[in-house]
Amino acid sequence: MPREDGLTTSLTLLRRVEEADPEAWSCFTRLYGPLVYSWCRGMGLPPDEVEDVGQEVFLVVSGKLETFNPEQKAAGAFRSWLWGITRLETLKYYRAIRRQPIGQGGSDFHLRLQRLETEAEQPASVDGQTPQQMLLRGAIEILKEQFDPRTWQAFWDMAVKGRSAKDIGAELNMTSKAVRQAKFRVTKKLRQLLDDDFPELSEQVSRNPA
Repeated sequence: MPREDGLTTSLTLLRRVEEADPEAWSCFTRLYGPLVYSWCRGMGLPPDEVEDVGQEVFLVVSGKLETFNPEQKAAGAFRSWLWGITRLETLKYYRAIRRQPIGQGGSDFHLRLQRLETEAEQPASVDGQTPQQMLLRGAIEILKEQFDPRTWQAFWDMAVKGRSAKDIGAELNMTSKAVRQAKFRVTKKLRQLLDDDFPELSEQVSRNPA
């Protein structure tokens, strides 16, 4: 698959991570790290263990990424795969505690472990946000660094604030066509980065301003 400049489709990003591309790995961890750590907190991990377990998750991902089937077409397929790894790594942590000679955690601990062992469904929300909202915010932070300020402002004013291309152009000293092109370029990159999770990207952007 040919490599493009900057951020490309999510599947291309995953392939670049497989190839040990440092830039791709940095982008990947920035995008998915907050979600993984939020999942860990949601499963009751102590604050001082969240980062360690999260790092284990990414270590497993780096070694098993090739097992993810890119032919899966369901929205959120990769996120579901990542959730499965996060859940299993959290279970490993809890089971290791259970095996220690001196029991820890009391009844709450055992109830939490039992729930994790029997309930495998991905949480609908984490830290008060849906996973899609969390990923969108991360993608916006990443992509904002990829465009010059005027292009980004034109995109933001038109895609998020709903302003007209004419009004934006007058304010930013751009033609209406240039404003629409700016919106198209940024939206395309955002859609490409999150195509696994955002079939209706424009609506998501409008609902989730950063």
